[in-house]
Amino acid sequence: MRAHRLKVTVPESHELRLLLPSDFPTGEAEVIVLEASHPTSPRPQTHLTVDELLAARLQRPPGVAPVSLEDIERAIAAGGGGRGDV
Repeated sequence: MRAHRLKVTVPESHELRLLLPSDFPTGEAEVIVLEASHPTSPRPQTHLTVDELLAARLQRPPGVAPVSLEDIERAIAAGGGGRGDV
């Protein structure tokens, strides 16, 4: 497998023309276009607490009360074996 990397500027027309070196093999190929991050405008980084991360990714079944990090730590310390122990 060979790779050829080009850096381009996407014009307003969003059209690019790709000219490969003459020694690049003919046949099927894949083209991947990745957005480059701009050093002048970094993306804001969001830092979440463990509780916020879990709350954002998990949905409790109906009728199940929220469980805090302290509840989880207490159950681990007590050697809890099931959901009823929390």
